[in-house]
Amino acid sequence: MTRATDAPLDDLLRDALGSRHPLLYLHSPDEARVLAALERVVAERGVPLREWARTDAPGGADPASAVLEAADAAEPGFMVFKDLAADLEQPLLQRALRDAYYRLRERPDCRLLILDGTLVVPPSLRGNLQVLEVPPPASSELAALLDELLDADATPDEASRELLVQALRGLGLDEARHVLHAVFAGGAPSPERILDAVQQAKRTLAAGGDYLEYVLPDRDLAGIGGLSNLKEWITTRAGLFGQRAVDAGEPVPRGLLVMGVSGCGKSLVAKVLAREWRVPLFRLDMNRVFSGAYGNPEATFHRALRTVESLAPVVLWIDEIENGLGFTGPGKGETTHLFSAFLTWMQEKPPLVFVAATANRIEDLPAEMIRKGRFDQVFFVDLPDAGERRELLEIHLARQATDPAAFDLVALVRDTDGWNAAEIEQAVIAARTQGLHEARPFNSADLRAVARRVVPLSRTMSEQIKTLRDWAWDRATPASRGKGTDAVTLGDEELA
Repeated sequence: MTRATDAPLDDLLRDALGSRHPLLYLHSPDEARVLAALERVVAERGVPLREWARTDAPGGADPASAVLEAADAAEPGFMVFKDLAADLEQPLLQRALRDAYYRLRERPDCRLLILDGTLVVPPSLRGNLQVLEVPPPASSELAALLDELLDADATPDEASRELLVQALRGLGLDEARHVLHAVFAGGAPSPERILDAVQQAKRTLAAGGDYLEYVLPDRDLAGIGGLSNLKEWITTRAGLFGQRAVDAGEPVPRGLLVMGVSGCGKSLVAKVLAREWRVPLFRLDMNRVFSGAYGNPEATFHRALRTVESLAPVVLWIDEIENGLGFTGPGKGETTHLFSAFLTWMQEKPPLVFVAATANRIEDLPAEMIRKGRFDQVFFVDLPDAGERRELLEIHLARQATDPAAFDLVALVRDTDGWNAAEIEQAVIAARTQGLHEARPFNSADLRAVARRVVPLSRTMSEQIKTLRDWAWDRATPASRGKGTDAVTLGDEELA
C-alpha cells in the first residue's frame, strides 16, 4: 500500500500511473477532487478517461461484466469504477479483476481504476491491486478554495486566514466547502468561531467508532495549578505545531508522555495542550479497541490511527498507555505485535499528529517506548507542594462561584498536605454541597471539616508513590519547578 505525503495530488497520481500497474485502487471519499485531478493527469497522456457507476449503466449492469468489457476494449483509455467496494467480496468480480490484471499488464495505455471512500481489498486480490491512500487536500488546495468562496466583505486578515487554512487540514474539499459557507454566513468570523466550526466538522468525521472519542477541551493553562515546567513547555511550542513550521523545516512537536502520581492532573494536560494549540483533541479508548466489538483489535487500532491521520492537525490522547497497550494486567505480553506497530507508527506518522500519552506505572513500559524520538519529553507529575496546593484551592474555589480571599488558605494548605489535585477539587465540591444543603454559603470551616475526614492517596499508597518517585528521579523531567522542597511564602506566613 502506498501512503501519500502532502505533495500535490496531480504529482501523486502521475507517480502512481507511472508504475504501469493495470489495477489502481484510489482510496478517498473526495470523489470530485480525485476525478478532477485524474482528468488533468490522464489528459497529459493523450487518452480518454471514462467513468462507470451503477447509476450510469442500463439496469445497473453487472460490475464483473463491466470490468471485463473495459479490459477487452480495443481503444486505449482509462476507466474509473465508482462505488465498487461494496461488490469486491463477490467471487465473480474478484475473478474478473484478476483476469483484467493479466490482460492489461502489457497495455500501459489502458488501465482500470477503482475510486471509493471505503477500502476493501479481499485476500485474493492483494497481489493484483495497487492501493493509493489519497491524502486530504494540501494547504495550497484549501487556500485556493478559500479564495474561490470569499467575497470582498468577508476577507479575513492574514492571521485568521492562516489559522483557517491550518484548521481545515484533514477535511475533504467538499467538507471544507460546507464548513466555509457556514463560517462566513454572517461575515468575517472570529478565530473562535472558525475553530468551533472546523472542529465540529472533524468530530463528525470521526463519528461511528466509539473507540475514538472527540473531547472538548474545557480548561486552559490558568485552570491547572502548578506544573510550571510542563506549562512552559506547552506555551513555548504552541507556534511550532502548524503547517508553516512543517514547510519551514522547523522542529515540530511529536509527542509528550506524562507520568506520575494518580489524581495530579496528568489527563488535563492533553486537554489544555489542545486548547492552547487550537487543534481538535481525540481520545483513543484502547479498552474498546480490545473489546472486539468493532472487529479484529489490530485492524480496529490501525483504522483509528488512519482516521486520526486524516484529521490532522490533531492531538491524539492515549490515557494510561501502559494498560492500553497491554503491559499490565492478565493480558500482559499478548499484544507485542500491536506495540511494535504503534512504535513504527510513532516514527512514521504525519508531523501534525501529536500524541499526548499518560502513564501511572511507567516502569511497566519497555525502554524503547520512552526513549527520545518517540516522545519529545517525559514529564513526572508529583504531589503538589504548598504553593501549588494554594493555587489549586484558589482555582477550585473560584470554579465553585466563591471568593478564595474569604477562606483561610494558610490553614487549608496545611490541612491538605500530601493531597493530590483531585482530592483538593472533590473536597471543595463536598464543602459547597454542605453549604447548599444548609441553604448558606460554604466557608473555611466546612472545607476543614471535610479535610479531617479524608485519607489521602499518598497515605494509602505510600510505597507505590515512593517507588514511582525513585524511578523518575533521573529518568523524567519534573513537571513542576523547584520540586523537592515544600517551603513557600503564603501571605504573611512561611510554610515548610
